Amino acid sequence: MAEAGPKKTVEVDKDHLSCCICLNLLSVPKPLQCCHTFCRQCLQKYIEEQEDASHKKGFDCPVCRQFTAIPNPMAGWADQIVTDFRIQAMIDDSPDSGGKQDIAEDSTSLKMRNAAAEKQKFTLKNTVRIKANGDEHKPNFTDVIVLYQEGGEVIVTCDYKNVCVKAFYFDSHKDMELTSKLIITETNYCPQKVAKINETQIVVSCLQSTNIYIINVNNGFSIHATIDTGVFNRSIAVVRNQPQSAPDIRLVIGVERELSIIDMGGVIIKRMDVDICGETYIQQPWFLAVTPAGNILVSDKDNCLLCVSPKREVLWKYPTQNPAGVDCDAQGNIYLVSGCENKVVLLSPDGEFLKDVLTDNDNIKEPRGVYCDRVKERLYIAELGGLIKVFELQ
Repeated sequence: MAEAGPKKTVEVDKDHLSCCICLNLLSVPKPLQCCHTFCRQCLQKYIEEQEDASHKKGFDCPVCRQFTAIPNPMAGWADQIVTDFRIQAMIDDSPDSGGKQDIAEDSTSLKMRNAAAEKQKFTLKNTVRIKANGDEHKPNFTDVIVLYQEGGEVIVTCDYKNVCVKAFYFDSHKDMELTSKLIITETNYCPQKVAKINETQIVVSCLQSTNIYIINVNNGFSIHATIDTGVFNRSIAVVRNQPQSAPDIRLVIGVERELSIIDMGGVIIKRMDVDICGETYIQQPWFLAVTPAGNILVSDKDNCLLCVSPKREVLWKYPTQNPAGVDCDAQGNIYLVSGCENKVVLLSPDGEFLKDVLTDNDNIKEPRGVYCDRVKERLYIAELGGLIKVFELQ
């Protein structure tokens, strides 16, 4: 029997790790559906130079001219394209990179972006009380997301008091507002956190339950799958790791002193209980969100907001008391709920405080969950008292 030889190492030519625009090694690689890959900054600059990009809601690839559709405003479009971390890892290991990942933005553009963020002002557009037939208690909302279906929006929230998930939407065929709810009868624990997989599917975690639920939302609710994680879940978010042409959707769950990345079948891909130095950095991950760059925001219930890379590196820490819901816009600016202070603060992508976006003066009371609608530039605030308040950027 022939003996197996040593494994062959596949060497990747430098040209395959180079940006198609600047021809240098890729920095924060952004692959398009056509498989051409560009530096984040190069691609963003190219998009901004396309006069019809905003009207077309997309742009043509600089190399092959294949169209890429992105619905949001032009500023920050490149950040909406998923970073290919496999390519970045190869670049980090290449001799030309010196083993360092250059993710720093041009200082001038960063200052301009932060200055624009500081000028943001949101005004109250609507207040929604999602009360459904059969409710035994006054609604008590802990989290919120928004789906877009048939040209309209569907507000989905977790009602802690009535032990259910609720949806509020307008039925154009019946010309009336409708409310749906799903009581998860497989557990005695309360649904608390919700994240969007796509426009017709969500994932829900329940307090002190080992189960998470994949739920279809289409003029009502139906449970698509139940995943037993084996641990009590506190929070949940959705991670997309692969190019848009072949999205690989994974879930990140927060449990006591730990994060875990799992696939849609519940298989644990990576545990993130300690950082690369072996120190525990997470205590109570109460809310989670994922940035456009693929980093994980962890709202640690007691004292801080953390930004953790997929490599378990703590990129920055924002100290604050009792942080709650967290989300970010297309540019990576972060909206963090401070429930005990009845306000929402705006942070830069680097975790620097920019301003208070919403306060007591905006009539928010006991805020918990926050959802940033990147399409309509709105903030949806879930209040513990049973209201969803919708604020629009002016």
